[in-house]
Parts: sequence; C-alpha cells; structure tokens
Amino acid sequence: MAASIKKSTLKENLKINTFNIDNEEKIKWISGLSYMKHSIGVTITHLETFPSNIIEICEDELSYIVYNLPVHELINPDLLGAFQQKGSLCMLSFGTRLEVNDCVAFLPTGHLILHLRKDLYTRLGLEGKPSQYNKYGGEKYVVEIDVGSTVFTPGKKNYEKVRQCLLRVNMQCDFLVTWTPQDENLCASSIHKYFRIKDFNCVHLPVSSKTHKYTDVDIPDLQHQDVDNHTQEELYDWLGGVANQISLPSESDEAYNPLSDYSGPTRLGHCSHFQISGLFSSATVQNLIQEIRKMCKSCNTWACLTIHGFTDSPTSLGRSEKNPHKLCADSATLVILPSDRCWLFTDT
Repeated sequence: MAASIKKSTLKENLKINTFNIDNEEKIKWISGLSYMKHSIGVTITHLETFPSNIIEICEDELSYIVYNLPVHELINPDLLGAFQQKGSLCMLSFGTRLEVNDCVAFLPTGHLILHLRKDLYTRLGLEGKPSQYNKYGGEKYVVEIDVGSTVFTPGKKNYEKVRQCLLRVNMQCDFLVTWTPQDENLCASSIHKYFRIKDFNCVHLPVSSKTHKYTDVDIPDLQHQDVDNHTQEELYDWLGGVANQISLPSESDEAYNPLSDYSGPTRLGHCSHFQISGLFSSATVQNLIQEIRKMCKSCNTWACLTIHGFTDSPTSLGRSEKNPHKLCADSATLVILPSDRCWLFTDT
C-alpha cells in the first residue's frame, strides 16, 4: 500500500511515509489511522482566501455529548442493531483522565475498550491484561470486547456474561459520540434521537475553530525539489510553526524559527491555516482529503491536513494502546501535492 516507513532523527516517535494518494483504499487507510479524532488542522499555501468548502466539511460534522450513560448501554441490542451494525459508531468517555480514571472507547471496528483501575477491573470480572505502561507508574488494566462479532448476541454465553458484569459494577460516564450511517438515506442525527428516546441527556457537541493567515512568508517549494529525509523533518517543523501561529522572525532574530530555517527551496507567498476541535468521523476526513486533492490540482499548489487524537483516549494510532503518561496527543500529518504525491508524518 505504501512505501516503507523511515525513522526520523528529529523526534523519537516521528515516522515518515512517502507514497501516491491515488485510490480510495489509501484514503480510507489514512482516515482510519486514528479512531478518536479530536482536532483537524488544514494548511493551504499560495491562496488569497481559505476555501469555504473545506471549512464547511468540518463544521457539518454531527457529534454529541451523552451525559451519565451506563457503560452497559453500549451493548444494548437496540444500539448495536440500529447503529453499530448499520454504520460507523464512535464513542469516547469524556472528562476522564487516562492515567488516573476509568476510561471507555467504542471503536468504529465494533470493539469496546475498557481502560480500568485495578479495583474496578477486579470487581468487573472480565478477562483483560495489564496496561503495557504500568512500568512507568500506575496500575491500569485493559479489557477489549468484540461487540461487533456475529456471536455477540443476547442469549449467547459471552454476551450474557459481559452484560451481567457491566450491570454489576454499574459504571457510568459522559460520552462523546458520532455516527456515520452506511445508507445515505439515513441521517447521522438519528443517534441523537435514539438517546433522547431512551431518556438520556444528549446535546450537540460544541466545536471551536480559528483561522490564521501569513502574508509574504517563505513557503517550502515542494513541487520543484526531491525532498530528502533532512528537509522532510524541517517541513514538519515548518508546518508546526504555521499551526501554532509562530511569529515571523525579524532580521536581528538569531533564535531557531521553523518558518525561516527551512533549508530547501522556497517561494514567497500567502499561507492560511484552519483549526477546528470536536469529535470527527473518518468519513469527514475522507471528504476533506478529496476536496484538498481537487483544490491542489486546480490551483497548482500544495496543502496539508493534520489530525490530532484525544490525549485521554485508550487507543493510539492504529488501535495500539495509548500511553497515559504522554502529555501530547497522537497526530497524523498528510502533505498533498498537485501530482498526488504525499508525505505522511505520524507521531505517537
């Protein structure tokens, strides 16, 4: 699917992947790297204004908060039948800290992940495994339940055991939730109606966004160079500087500045960055990638899409366990050229 991942010397956990984004399977693969997408950033180069259609794709996401939801409701046959089996359901416990609290995630793959403290894990009575990060402190346990399995149905031994264990501990959380239906005739807001019918307090998840523009800044000229490992790392730094609104350096400023210290070819121009936070589905990311590809081709420029996960999600990129002792969230940054040539930076 993609070229072999190269280790970066810039950051221990940064990986760089180079490939052509020329088919739907690669786009789905990229959008599914992170199941819990908290923040999306888009950087556009050499355009006077930021494309409104890209902003609208992000703002059209339908996500919600469900308050005081018992965890056993996540295996309710009504929920599984109407939503898990008919689309992509994503839920994450909200307001919980991974290193000290009990955290829960329902993945679009149909897996229920419980990241539990020892006392609740012991009372729960379901088989799990110690967190691989207990060696750094704490005593957490991970339980994974394949609720999407065809044999996980009411009346079956496995289902009834899980249900009884969850009922016994009566664990409750506030949850972020989003659902993408398989059938285009179904509305994504049906999940909101479902929880309201069940008498749970379910409200729209507010999103926050901001846009920042640089004028007359040196922009990496990615279309006229063969970018090597060294300048790839500098490009990653440059993109981080734009996303964090770092000030342009003055002539007398000798300190390191990613916006001026890129050593590859550059072109003077405009650069805009849009950032939005909430809970986003893989479908939204797929639509974004397609629109960014079209824009890059029609305007003959390059752009970047960055996805940040939740700091307190039990899962990291690629469904691996999240390190609760790492303060920053996982991220995936995709740089897209008009030729469909891409660089993918993943930081776990």
